[in-house]
Amino acid sequence: MAIIKTEALVLRTIPFQDTSCIVKLFTRAQGKISVIAKGARRLKSSLRGYLEPLNYIETIYYYKATRDIQTLTKVDLLQALFTNTTDVESSIFGLASLELIDRVVHDHQHDAEVFDSVVQTLKTMDRHSDNCRVLFIHFIISVADILGYRFETEYCSRCKNRLSSAIYNSGTGQLVCQSCGSYLSNPYKLTESDLRFLNNLQQSSPETVINPVTPPASPDRTIYYMLLAYLAYHIDYPLNLKSLSILSELSP
Repeated sequence: MAIIKTEALVLRTIPFQDTSCIVKLFTRAQGKISVIAKGARRLKSSLRGYLEPLNYIETIYYYKATRDIQTLTKVDLLQALFTNTTDVESSIFGLASLELIDRVVHDHQHDAEVFDSVVQTLKTMDRHSDNCRVLFIHFIISVADILGYRFETEYCSRCKNRLSSAIYNSGTGQLVCQSCGSYLSNPYKLTESDLRFLNNLQQSSPETVINPVTPPASPDRTIYYMLLAYLAYHIDYPLNLKSLSILSELSP
């Protein structure tokens, strides 16, 4: 049995028995794991309040390879994200980022680059709540790139001509020009401005995203739904994020 000390993000928490809970964590040291926090729901527990989604923590737990659920022993709060904002949309995009990680990262899949990317994105969202939609789009692009599925925005995947506008082909998971995609029904369509925006995002960090690459208006939700469809195609796993469904209900 090993004692692991690592940074982590709380993905979700499930009550267990009378006073405990099972917590899904995304850790820097071991990727996505589940821990049991014994007595965490007691009023006087030292863990109470620290194990909520969007909390960035440092944690110590006992790890045993033969167990599916590890035993949490200590938590220090590094940052409670989105607690100082009244903007519901920013919190939803933060939760959507965690939900995306929960879907694309397998249990015990160690990936420090993905971990650092989501932490940096959430911290930037927390500071710049008015740019959360742009930051979420950037995050999807970054995760796809890290996983080896870089999004091609410059050339048509079929005729190889440079794109001035584009159509997303859901059957191939790629962009095509208007001519090559004329037969597609109900496709995602991108304007020249959209392509320029996405191109700039691919060359930016979360901090620089909020400045020169901000599009003329808040980007349409079509863009992030298309990117989620793109990533889902390549990982062969659906990415219908519940958090975004809530957002759609709030702002139809």
